[in-house]
Amino acid sequence: MKLKVVICGSYHRDPNGLKRIFRELEANGCRILSPLSLDFDNSEYVVRSKSEQEFTALELEKYHLRAIEEADFLWLHAPSGYIGISTSFKLGYSLAINKPIFSYIVPNDEMLKGYIQVAGSVFEAVDTIS
Repeated sequence: MKLKVVICGSYHRDPNGLKRIFRELEANGCRILSPLSLDFDNSEYVVRSKSEQEFTALELEKYHLRAIEEADFLWLHAPSGYIGISTSFKLGYSLAINKPIFSYIVPNDEMLKGYIQVAGSVFEAVDTIS
C-alpha cells in the first residue's frame, strides 16, 4: 500500500527544491495528495495549479485540509527555514490530528521546530512511518 503524503510550505521559494521533493516522494512510492501537480500559476499571492484557477483561496485551503486528513504524513518545504502563515495553519492542523511532519530543513520558528522531524532523505521518513 502506498503511503499518502501532502507537501506543504512555500511554493514560491525554491521551486527547484520543491520539484526535487515531489520527485523523491514519487520515486519512494508515495501517493502525493496535494499538490497534485507543480504546474503553478504564480501570478497571485495564492499559488494555484492551472486546474485550480476557479477555486477561491478558502476552497483551496479546505481541499488541503481534507488531503491532510487522508495523508499518512506531511512533508514540509521550508526553504532557508521559512514558514509562512498559511503553512503554520496547516502544520497546526496536522499536529492536532497527529500527523507526522518531516522536512529536510529545520524551521526558523523556535516553537515549530520542536514539532518537525528533520529527515536526511525521503526514504528515511518513509522508513520511519512504515
